[in-house]
Order: sequence, then C-alpha cells, then structure tokens
Amino acid sequence: MVSLQSMLLGGALALDAAVVSFAVGILNLHLSIAHKFRRGLLICLLFGFFQAFMVWLGSHAGYLLVFSSYGYLFQLFVSSIFFGIGVKVIRESFETEEKQIIWGFIPLLVMAFATSIDALVAGISLGSVPGPHFMAAEIGVITFLICLLAYGASFLFNSLPTKWLLRVAAIVFFFLGGKIIYEHYL
Repeated sequence: MVSLQSMLLGGALALDAAVVSFAVGILNLHLSIAHKFRRGLLICLLFGFFQAFMVWLGSHAGYLLVFSSYGYLFQLFVSSIFFGIGVKVIRESFETEEKQIIWGFIPLLVMAFATSIDALVAGISLGSVPGPHFMAAEIGVITFLICLLAYGASFLFNSLPTKWLLRVAAIVFFFLGGKIIYEHYL
C-alpha cells in the first residue's frame, strides 16, 4: 500500500518531470499515433526509473554528491542543460522551413537524469526510513503515471501553430533551468 508520505513526495518530485513530458509531447505532435505512444511510454518510463533510482541513491549515498565540493558546480551544470535545450528549441521555432525536431535516446536520458536531481536530494531525508527502496519504487510509479497524464495532455494542443508550441516548450526549459539557479544560487 502506498503511504501518504510517498504519494506527497512522489507528486512533488514528479512535477518537473511532468512539465518536461508535456513539453516533449508538444514537440512530438507531428509523429504518428503509434510512434507518439512508444515515445511517450519511453519518456515516462525513463522519468519514473530515474526518480526511483535517484531517491534510492540519495537514501544510501546521495550526501556524498550534494555535500561535496563539486555539488555547487553540479547544479550549474544541470541548469545549463535546460538552458541549452531551451535555446535549441527556440532557435528551431524561428526557422522558416518546416523541420522536425527529433529527440534521440541520449537527450531523453539526459533530461530524465537532470529532472531527477531533486529526487537525489529528497532521498537523503529517507536514509533513516526503514525500507527506502520500497518508497523509491512507489515514487517511480507515481512519477510514471503523472508524466503519462502530462504527455497525453500535450496532444490537446494539435490545432495551435507549431512555432508557438515550440516557443512555449522553450519557455518551459528556460523556467526549469532558472528554477535550479534560483533554488541553489540566489
């Protein structure tokens, strides 16, 4: 049975992943239905896996990364990933020729990892909880389901012009990068 603590923590940790799932779903509007489904399933599985893995890792050894001398630069690196993705997407939105943005497995893997950094930090607080691996699995399932809903919701925007959807997706990525900078440096 899923505890209230893991439901609340899972919901809070899944918000960033859900926003990214929504933005990537907007970028995938041009795909066939079968390809959208496979892509969405892959994205949601990656986000769920990384959220669970990072909570588990944080509960066992996350303090080594967060409190090391490199922890300060690590957050800057993660935010630069989101800014880089945002710049790429906004640049694509201003091109006059219709070009499809294709997200390979590696960029999706990097995004899943980058959105799960907060799960690593949250996992540190679970080090004293008995059986943190069960809670990590619950958080992973909750993240998967929330991301699936967000990815599916992105298909409601089929009728909007693609260039504006790309700009909205870029704003989301800029927001996530700025959020990391704000939380860790300001």
